[in-house]
Amino acid sequence: MTVTRRLALPTILAAVLCAAVLLGIASAADPVPTFSVEVRARQHDSGRLEFAIRTEQGVQLPSARFLRASVEHDNWIVSSPIEINGFHTQVIARRLADARTEFALRLEGVNVRPRRSVFPATASRGRWYRTQPVVVERLANPKSADERELLARAAAIRAQATTPDLTGLVGWLNGEPTTIARELAKGNVVLIDFWTFGCYNCQNTLPYLTAWDEKYREHGLVILGVHRPEFAYEVVTESILDAIARHGIAYSVPLDHDVRTWRAYRNRWWPAKYLIGPTDDAAMGLRYRHIGEGRYVRTEREIRAALQAVGRNLSGVPIGADVDS
Repeated sequence: MTVTRRLALPTILAAVLCAAVLLGIASAADPVPTFSVEVRARQHDSGRLEFAIRTEQGVQLPSARFLRASVEHDNWIVSSPIEINGFHTQVIARRLADARTEFALRLEGVNVRPRRSVFPATASRGRWYRTQPVVVERLANPKSADERELLARAAAIRAQATTPDLTGLVGWLNGEPTTIARELAKGNVVLIDFWTFGCYNCQNTLPYLTAWDEKYREHGLVILGVHRPEFAYEVVTESILDAIARHGIAYSVPLDHDVRTWRAYRNRWWPAKYLIGPTDDAAMGLRYRHIGEGRYVRTEREIRAALQAVGRNLSGVPIGADVDS
């Protein structure tokens, strides 16, 4: 297992950043563009609650957006619809039994409940309260109803997730860019492998990853080899592509050269594997983590358990990876 080597971390990151700038990578956009939405609420002197939606363009007010002071609890009200970046969007709200109010988004008919979405019963009059941002992937084809529904489900999963999604990527190799929430919305599970091609320990685990990808891809396993360089020479795209070809990697390789996904996971090691799928607490949670080499049978059992948890039938798939020692 390669722990962060004894070179000072600021020196390493500075070298990586300099190399990225020289290669034009640091200025690259995130492969999956997103936008953020917040729901806001405030109480008027009359006791009514007013709701609004805030995006990067500012606050947007649906024409019907009030919850009466006298409304019975558990009776959901739905605002008039507005279109936000191609999505049919509404605010929903209901009074709870303890006089607090729960409010959320309805995106393409999917309820998206961000955190901090309960308005206190003792809130100050006239003061806006807001939820945590809801992150929504931008539509590639605004006319596609299927894509709108899929990304709405992904936004709902992400809003309640207990583990991070990919963030701050500077590129994507091997396949089309995606997100963890989108894959879970499709009924898949995701295995993140933090690696860098110059790490000897990472190289030793790659035959198992490629074997699992070949065996379980059609059963819903999505492996994402998040490439987080340690040294400047590991930033070069051509060198990463050469490593992908040399090791027979067919799964996707997101480029985390700005170290933002690495930091979101508070990771410190190469290699490191994070298995993400539905848990008791969320539809997007951490099911299993392993640092370094080894535990291949245990990891495969965890992969199988995660796939079975989303309804995949593995009865005809034997356990075990055929890997040369």
